[in-house]
Amino acid sequence: MSFLDNFNKAFAYAVEKHSKQLRKGTKVPYIVHIYEVAQYLKEENAEEDAIIAGILHDVVEDTNTSIDEIKEIFGENIANLVECETEDKSLPYLVRKSLHMKHLSSCDEQTKLINCADKLSNLRSIYLDLKYYKDDVWKKFNGTPEEIKQYYQMALDALKTLKNREIYKKLQNYYDLIFVKKDF
Repeated sequence: MSFLDNFNKAFAYAVEKHSKQLRKGTKVPYIVHIYEVAQYLKEENAEEDAIIAGILHDVVEDTNTSIDEIKEIFGENIANLVECETEDKSLPYLVRKSLHMKHLSSCDEQTKLINCADKLSNLRSIYLDLKYYKDDVWKKFNGTPEEIKQYYQMALDALKTLKNREIYKKLQNYYDLIFVKKDF
């Protein structure tokens, strides 16, 4: 099967799984985030399996999908990448975020690229929301603004092996605009 076939298969699967979801606190279909993550990965010349896993990165965490189902449909490598992006949502916000970032710091480059693309999409969304809705944006999150800042600092630290890549530089820029310069 070609990359385009796998891409389309994964995207159709993600559309189906996320079909009833919107971006937190918005009327924007969740799949917009998924496409943006895939686009960032493509721009960074990520491996094909990483791009596919980027499309699927939230299906286990946010839907009733299992890692075994991902493995059966998309293969073991993609399932492993998706599993590395899946948090235990039963834990308190900062605990699960901290555990996830600690694990991420020892992961391979492709896993880090997926995570960086996800974080970049999320921070870009927060930045744009802050421009339009100001501090009301923070009400839609499970963590406080300070916890969210702490989480993204942990992410930057865990992803620092990517610091010479454009995707990391963009992530750092949005972090600075939101949490340091407060330029919104």
